[in-house]
Amino acid sequence: MTNLQDKKGKIRKLVGLILVTFIPDVNGKQKLMAVLQKRGPWDFEVMKPEILPGCYQVTFNGELKEKETFLSAFFRESGEELGIKFTDKLKTNKTLRELNHLKKENKEVIIFGALVSPEQLSLIRLSISTGGFALIDSNEIKKIIEVNPEIRENGVQKDRIVMFPDEIIAIKKAFEIFEKQ
Repeated sequence: MTNLQDKKGKIRKLVGLILVTFIPDVNGKQKLMAVLQKRGPWDFEVMKPEILPGCYQVTFNGELKEKETFLSAFFRESGEELGIKFTDKLKTNKTLRELNHLKKENKEVIIFGALVSPEQLSLIRLSISTGGFALIDSNEIKKIIEVNPEIRENGVQKDRIVMFPDEIIAIKKAFEIFEKQ
């Protein structure tokens, strides 16, 4: 049994995407914004209340199916969560790159990033489980709070941006890479 396997020998594998886009600010200057998904109250995939409703996450994430590669799961999940039209455009996106590859005892997560135009964002079709999207700029990263035991027990306060640590790393890296473009 490797250090990535659980007692049953399975490694939980997840893939995600953080989208960034340039949007004009009030002065007409282009400002880079990250597109975060907010968890809704209900998870329609498993027909149970959402774990940590109100928690933010990367634009999408999902679990790999058996014998699925990270890349094939990436495009399947994108189609399911963001829609086929958006995913078709994403397949030809030249900025798509790996931002963070986390390997833990029983979990492996790869988060990709891509720079898209605001017009491409208009192609997104949300699934019913999505609690919506929020745009944040690089200044708001310092306001993000990591999921911790207190938040797991008491829930997410409405005025807080709460995320998992590997996703915070990916967002920071997305700003580092895409602000230069």
